[in-house]
Amino acid sequence: MSISSSDPSSRGGPVPEWSPDLLGPAYRRRALPLGEDPDGEGVIEATLVRHEDAPVDAVAVVLVVHGLSDYFFHTHLAEYLATRGIATYGVDLRKCGRSRREGVTPHFSTDLERYDDELDQALGVIAAERPGSPVVVAAHSTGGLVVPLWLSRRRDRGRLDPVVGVVLNSPWFQLDVPERTRRFLDPVVSAIGAVRPFYRLPLPTSDLYVRSTHVDLDGDFVYDTTLKPPGGVGVRAGWLAAVRRAQRRLQRGLDLPLPVLLLRSTASSVGRRGAHVDVDTDLILDVRSMERFVDRVSADVTEVPVEGARHDVFLSRPDVLEVVFDRLGIWLDHTLSSPTKEF
Repeated sequence: MSISSSDPSSRGGPVPEWSPDLLGPAYRRRALPLGEDPDGEGVIEATLVRHEDAPVDAVAVVLVVHGLSDYFFHTHLAEYLATRGIATYGVDLRKCGRSRREGVTPHFSTDLERYDDELDQALGVIAAERPGSPVVVAAHSTGGLVVPLWLSRRRDRGRLDPVVGVVLNSPWFQLDVPERTRRFLDPVVSAIGAVRPFYRLPLPTSDLYVRSTHVDLDGDFVYDTTLKPPGGVGVRAGWLAAVRRAQRRLQRGLDLPLPVLLLRSTASSVGRRGAHVDVDTDLILDVRSMERFVDRVSADVTEVPVEGARHDVFLSRPDVLEVVFDRLGIWLDHTLSSPTKEF
């Protein structure tokens, strides 16, 4: 079995071992060492999670990448993919979810390109464990911004393989405020981010999204609310400045030579409050921005707006989730049956 240069074991240190995971016996985890944090918060790492009940001879692998104030816990997605002969891995990025430790600022980085390290490592581990398997990357929200830019840089290095497709689950392509406000905010956020990167911006928060999805509240899903807190983890100036730089880069166009599936709701209820808000919409982002900018990622886009879908479409109510999985399965079948391309 060959070892990719992106695998931590190729760096000369001890090989991280798989160990039990908080999701139970069907899942195991492995550290992805990252060394000293460029933002000065000590030694950090990311975490790769593997579905142990995936088929041994899987036809493909899906790598799941989360968004802000989130982590990988989507066992229902992994189990669905296993029925289609697909293995699932999930990555908790630096300072996120399982990768958080005492003394670090959750989900904080002043440059989104730094996530390339753990994503490259995750891909290296997958390539070493399942050589020759095509990989589809499924990225949610902020992860849907991070992943296309990461793949664009891999493409520029001639290293796009073994990735054969991308699923964008409600990606964050734009700061959803009026254009006039955005033109004012960008230089302000950039200036504050440069001098006080850890400053927590005084932005409104809401627990409605988590309450609408968590099983102990009003939803259908089980997850750790310390890792996915109801009020979020806050937005830091240096992090938001990095997001805006990344969004502007994506909006200029990436032209990835990959098929892309955009899964999103048909409607948004961003910023709305009160008892009459429809929780079966996107409560976090404006779906119009996703529709507007997705063609900047690739010319080969299949857009699937799903009525009743939530911000994380894989956390929608059961009847909606059935539609989401059906459309995902059709796209995966088509993508994985296409002739392999060399990039």
